[in-house]
Amino acid sequence: MCGHCTERAALAERVRLLRTQPTPSSDPLLSTIHLQEMRNWRQPAWLAAAQDDPTAALVVMCRSWTDAVHGEQDELPHDLLPDRLRAQLEAWRARVDLMPIPAAPDPRALQDARAELDAYLGGWLHLRGHTGPRWDEATLHERLPHVSVALDTLVRHAPHDERLTLLAVSSPGAASPFSAIDLWLQRRALQALAAYHGITFVTGLLPHLRSGAVLALVLRGDLDEAALLALHTALRDRPDNGNEGASDLRTAVALLLAAPADATA
Repeated sequence: MCGHCTERAALAERVRLLRTQPTPSSDPLLSTIHLQEMRNWRQPAWLAAAQDDPTAALVVMCRSWTDAVHGEQDELPHDLLPDRLRAQLEAWRARVDLMPIPAAPDPRALQDARAELDAYLGGWLHLRGHTGPRWDEATLHERLPHVSVALDTLVRHAPHDERLTLLAVSSPGAASPFSAIDLWLQRRALQALAAYHGITFVTGLLPHLRSGAVLALVLRGDLDEAALLALHTALRDRPDNGNEGASDLRTAVALLLAAPADATA
């Protein structure tokens, strides 16, 4: 099973649960995807369910760092972490030095962020015009914290940068690892574009976007009724290709539009 399959299964579970609003089950096979996507990701149940996946520590580290960037909770209390996950996290932190994002745009920090994303776009996604050594799965995991920081840096200080659009429209192939950490970067890029440019930017890109990335955007609950209606119209005007992810996307938009005004995704 590749990352596309685990992502689709995790997001499909959340679509099914939109009707009743419970918390998704802590299925160990899908837990790392939920850890990437859930707003209240610091719940002990999620952390415990994900601890058997060695990439969960990477997700925890990156999400903790992103929270700090946005002025939310900073360090994750150790007493919330299962022993195995705590050990993995400490091992990663011992060899990864994540630099803080400056409060104001800094030319050097932006240059470093762009170079890191260029290396990812060329090395893992193999985009034309982005040269550099090819990445294997081990390299992807080693570089993920730095790519995540680079993404956060551009989102905060250069949200117009074309690299965010390239990330959003460029999908990894079947080599996507089980934990879908590369698809997670893509989903985050699309969410940043929607927040900065608005939903019309997203609907204009629909022919180039992966259904799973758009579905994750919808499930975050950030889109207001006007944005959901715009997306609903754009999807209605496109032929349904029978893809399961596309079907889940249409279902999620319809359910959220039909939900009471005070309901949350």
